[in-house]
Amino acid sequence: MDVDGSILDCIDINKQPAFDHPLLKDHKIQMTPSSLPKEIPNIRDSIPQHPMPKTLEKCPEGTVLVRRTRKEDLVAAKAVSNHYRANANAHPSTSKYFGFHFQLVKTAPDTSKGYCGAAAKINIRNVKVSENQFSEASIWIQNSLEQTNNIQFGWTINPKLFGDNHTRSFTYWTADNYRTTGCFNSLCPGFVQISRENYLGQILPISEYGGDVQYMLDILIFKDPKSGNWWMAHETKHGRKEFIGYWPKSIFTTMADSASEIQFGGKAYSPLNQPAPPMGSGHFDANDFSRTCFISNMQLVDSSNILFEPKNTSLLEITDNPNPNCYQVAYKGYTGEPRRYAMLFGGPGGTACDA
Repeated sequence: MDVDGSILDCIDINKQPAFDHPLLKDHKIQMTPSSLPKEIPNIRDSIPQHPMPKTLEKCPEGTVLVRRTRKEDLVAAKAVSNHYRANANAHPSTSKYFGFHFQLVKTAPDTSKGYCGAAAKINIRNVKVSENQFSEASIWIQNSLEQTNNIQFGWTINPKLFGDNHTRSFTYWTADNYRTTGCFNSLCPGFVQISRENYLGQILPISEYGGDVQYMLDILIFKDPKSGNWWMAHETKHGRKEFIGYWPKSIFTTMADSASEIQFGGKAYSPLNQPAPPMGSGHFDANDFSRTCFISNMQLVDSSNILFEPKNTSLLEITDNPNPNCYQVAYKGYTGEPRRYAMLFGGPGGTACDA
């Protein structure tokens, strides 16, 4: 049982929900990627971070750790997915749309480039949101606005989905701009989990506002050069890559080979009859990493499976609302050690977002 009372189960890796997907009936599980992206030496290994506390026991070999699905989870997941489908045009490249707000840094549109992943450290925060709102920070890897394929991973505060205001890990993917596909975590088939000690929807530790203790979600998403599966790994305090799982190549269409766009940042949603929720830490100061949510150590993976920093890559700031009393975003570029290439985002939300 997790700290919030969620029941956790160790289930047969071959009987996880992923294999209910019609395209994965005969899928052979890939236990490890064929290779990791080649990194610039000593960039990520030397970065200090506060380790996330381990409270869970590792499941036995041949099983994976999952949060037991309740009836209310399925009802909430269906409602959230339907909401995404009804608002499929709510995209960071558009203006404010149906209560969605975005504060992002993204790669410039360039169809000649094929990205095969990204890596970053996402600062973990918590703010208060109401039952029908959410606030998130994530990496987006995607292709094609017309038939959007995308993968998102980061943290979310989503009371409708989880029934509480905890900050939790989450992933969401779609292969057709949310029209018929789209899934949170393991609440529907698609993502193949490998990890025996981490699960999607796990409660995360919260950084100190204005303090020295800053918890980071250290994430690498990359396309396996042989299988074509999109892998997700996180880095432990010892600099070891721990594989969480992967999205099989076969569930995607336009992103089966590569992605055309990488995004980093925050997203928030509120019904139009409610003030917008806080984003990030609920505060924004472009020069204060202790009080403002940030994403650091930003890297991209190219088509040659090389992990590189965006020194010579054009990155754009995207905001759906320029009102500084709502939310803001700032790409800082190279900031030195330990954060290197970094951005900050967030704000209090509120009625100023409707101006």
